[in-house]
Amino acid sequence: MMVQKNKVVISLLMLSQACYLSAMSVDMTITALVGSELSRNKVYATIPMALIAILSVIVAPNIPKIATRIGLKNIFISGGFIAALGGLISWYAITKHSFILLCIGTSCVGAYQAIANYYRYVAADISHGKEVRNISLVLSAGVVAAIIGPILATWTSQILFPIYSGAYILVGILGVCAMIINSCLPRKEVDNTIIYPTNTQNTQKQKYVSFLSLLKRPTFRSSILICLCSCFSMALIMSGAPIFMKSMLHSSASQRMMGMQLHMIGMYLPVVLLPFLSKYISLKIQILCALTIGIAATWISIFNVNHVTVMLTLLFIGIFWSLSYASGSALLTKSYTADERQSARGKGELFPVLGLALGSLTAGPFSEYINWSAQMFFVLMFIFLTMIMVIIDWKKI
Repeated sequence: MMVQKNKVVISLLMLSQACYLSAMSVDMTITALVGSELSRNKVYATIPMALIAILSVIVAPNIPKIATRIGLKNIFISGGFIAALGGLISWYAITKHSFILLCIGTSCVGAYQAIANYYRYVAADISHGKEVRNISLVLSAGVVAAIIGPILATWTSQILFPIYSGAYILVGILGVCAMIINSCLPRKEVDNTIIYPTNTQNTQKQKYVSFLSLLKRPTFRSSILICLCSCFSMALIMSGAPIFMKSMLHSSASQRMMGMQLHMIGMYLPVVLLPFLSKYISLKIQILCALTIGIAATWISIFNVNHVTVMLTLLFIGIFWSLSYASGSALLTKSYTADERQSARGKGELFPVLGLALGSLTAGPFSEYINWSAQMFFVLMFIFLTMIMVIIDWKKI
């Protein structure tokens, strides 16, 4: 009975993840371009995109505390409502040509992102010993978003006037769908994951653990560095590529759509294979492979910049993020004890969204003042340094 209920939870979380990532893929595809049109200075073009991650940074640490009061299920339902509100505000921003309103709309989506990032933690906690498998299953819902998200973004952008306004209405609709799906989650099983591991029924009182204490643990240190690096690199390239392709390569809307579609496929298709790969490849080897792919992704378009190489970089940086994020998240869950879960998880969750915030925030100035090859070299160095730090702690993780 418990096994069957766990399967229901995983299935519903996969549907919620599909709605979340479809909405995010729409924002990823068009927000930098919309920001470029609405902002007075192109340097500020990626601020709306950055605010998605910045609000995630602000909201994420508070989720465990709020969840102990009102429950994770209620938080998940609220997340869908916030996404719907964000889509509506963003649509109104375009109709009124308001950069400020666009920033408010994407900020709502950022709060939704922080909440939706906890889907994978519920999946990990619902079945002890199957953490990597369950995280991968939930993240694999992104394959749907990867295939249809950029297509829907491009299509809905053109069906209403002003251009792009229809895409944000779609974001609102997906938020409503997430609300409905999350309302079907079994309350007891979902809410309990924030308090104790499901199968052990450990009712220990949660204790506070300082960030400095966590940093002394090689497993925690490596996990947050991997997540920070992968999310920063992905956000910088993902936010800057549409602007670069339009302004410098003079690519068409269909070419930009293809680039983002390849990027999304790279982000979410590999997680389908992770449950099978994890049986034969250790977590540490998965991390090393991911970092190697990240280095290759940036190297592709350093010396030869054209439509093909930029698209390949988008594809492989997506694969790098996918493998790094899944393995880094799994490593994070092994870095704390059951009674440290609430405190440690809130701190650990800061770093993926911090990487997203920094990456998307710097994409605007980088796109304006630094050429594409220099940006790729910068990302390559960051990934290389991360690999060195992980290798230093190799025997301790």
